[in-house]
Amino acid sequence: IGANELGRIMVLMYHVIASPEVRYTRSPEHFREDVEILKANRYYPVNVRDVVDGTMDVPAGKSPVVITFDDSSSSQYRILADGTIDPSCALGILEDEVKKGGWARKATFSPLLDVDFPDHVVFGQADKKQEKLKNLVAWGYEVGSHTVTHLDLRKAEKAGNVAEIKKQLYQSETTLDTLIGNGYQVQTLAVPFGDYPKDDSYLGSGTYQGHAYTYKAALEASGGSAPSPFSTKFLPLHIPRIEVAGSTLKDDIAYFRAHPEERYISDGDPSVVSAPKDLAPRLGDLLPDPGRAVVRY
Repeated sequence: IGANELGRIMVLMYHVIASPEVRYTRSPEHFREDVEILKANRYYPVNVRDVVDGTMDVPAGKSPVVITFDDSSSSQYRILADGTIDPSCALGILEDEVKKGGWARKATFSPLLDVDFPDHVVFGQADKKQEKLKNLVAWGYEVGSHTVTHLDLRKAEKAGNVAEIKKQLYQSETTLDTLIGNGYQVQTLAVPFGDYPKDDSYLGSGTYQGHAYTYKAALEASGGSAPSPFSTKFLPLHIPRIEVAGSTLKDDIAYFRAHPEERYISDGDPSVVSAPKDLAPRLGDLLPDPGRAVVRY
């Protein structure tokens, strides 16, 4: 099958799923087409935490892809009056693909908690906030953080307000954990605007008023495809993403079709890392201890 688990992974970034298409907006029709194109080209969805932990459960011969959603508008998850999921929202489209087969309930949603636009506070529909969060996790999707107010971390740091950064990282994580319950722990942070503070050490862990918070992963807002978690090039607090707009997804799929040696291809066994002995320079090297069996061929 040509397994190469040191290949690169597409982490896709979406915001609003609606028409007309303007910046940060993808129409439902185009989003559905995106998923169909991914399926046709042997991609299979995983969550960010699956990538970071190296536990991606992807059928042999297929490639992992991460679909991420920032800003938690109702266009991502909307419940209709009869209690069903709106088929034109992002989750409705994903669930439809799951029903067709060959697609898993995997995607990473990073909600906001307190902004001036009610439709962007935990998917709008305030009375259904907790229900939506619990459903996403129960069904297999991931819930991450996007801070409380979409705080620009770089500007906050320049203003000498690191305490506010730590406050929002703590409050976002603990509020979501509490709403979801059942021991769920938020592990992923989508950095607002992709604006990292100069000192990014406190993105991974820190304390606010004596209370600790921890994140395993932080997502950028650009940068192209991401290195494999088994590669020396992988930085869990700096995971690049691809903003899907226009033909960007088709262009990236075409790139990997033209450069198959750079594409992550699964061996179908999460307990083993399989890769060619000779790797494209862009892929880096295998970690000294990837934490599982290794097959090189």
